[in-house]
Amino acid sequence: MIDFNTPIGQKIEKRLRQEKMIWLTSVDAHNKPQPRPVWFDWDGETVLIFSQETGAKLRHIAANPHVALNFNTNAHGGDVGVLIGEAQVLHSPPPVERLKSYLGKYQEDIKSLGSDPETVAKEFDVVILVTPSTLRGF
Repeated sequence: MIDFNTPIGQKIEKRLRQEKMIWLTSVDAHNKPQPRPVWFDWDGETVLIFSQETGAKLRHIAANPHVALNFNTNAHGGDVGVLIGEAQVLHSPPPVERLKSYLGKYQEDIKSLGSDPETVAKEFDVVILVTPSTLRGF
């Protein structure tokens, strides 16, 4: 488990609670990194990400569960936050409270896309759970 009591740990943990977008980088079959921005939910231990069943990231994770998560930097290249960990694809829905947390966080974004939580939950129905083991940043 990561020590979030260090100065950089506190900074990254705060961003995990406040940010709406994080970059998930998996590795494809040719060992090429494949970063993509994703919505996420942080519960203090794991990062939950939803995917469509056809998402390439699911194939990547099945072949190599090592992933990186990172935030955008500020305009001057500072405020760097990176987490390294392992991802697993869950074959069951997340706990109801976790789903509520995720959908609550993105309620306005979903609405702005002209959709609703039920439609999003049906379309993005595969759960990816990332357990970070290392962090770095400044």
